[in-house]
Amino acid sequence: MDVMEAKERARDYIIELFADEEVRYVGLEEAVYNPDAKQWRICYGFVRAWDKQGELGIKMGLKAPRSYKDVKIDDATGRIVSLTDRALSGYDD
Repeated sequence: MDVMEAKERARDYIIELFADEEVRYVGLEEAVYNPDAKQWRICYGFVRAWDKQGELGIKMGLKAPRSYKDVKIDDATGRIVSLTDRALSGYDD
């Protein structure tokens, strides 16, 4: 699996998993391959519907808070191994 396949797999997974939360502005933040674990760690950020800023917040220049999720994918099978909150998962593989 190459990085393009891994990022698409992770994005599709996040959109499907959080579909009932109406996630918006789903964007790739990071893609890392761990050769020892033979896994991809793909980080996506997004905004949930309830995080939207109101009209006043927009005028004040406030941005909606983003959620960041790390998706780990097995390189050989393409299976999603885990999804963790970026703030909790840290940066080491």
